[in-house]
Amino acid sequence: MESITLQGVTFRWNGEELLITTSTGQQSLSGSDAAQLLDFLQYRQQQLYAAEHSRELPQWARPASRYINGQISEVGPRIIDQAGRDE
Repeated sequence: MESITLQGVTFRWNGEELLITTSTGQQSLSGSDAAQLLDFLQYRQQQLYAAEHSRELPQWARPASRYINGQISEVGPRIIDQAGRDE
């Protein structure tokens, strides 16, 4: 039996069946379903490999933006009251 755990999800082969275990339960994929999953992952891997070499990531591989577009109009010291609020 071969297995790998990634971020709390364990993938384990049990004969022709792929068992996927998470903190909320377990699912199993038949050999043909597991083959479809592996084909999908290989396709995405090839896209990422090509993107890394072209220095352009596909939209689905880009991190979600955590920044606000705009500009800072004024910079000054922040004054925080005892409750942790800006004054």
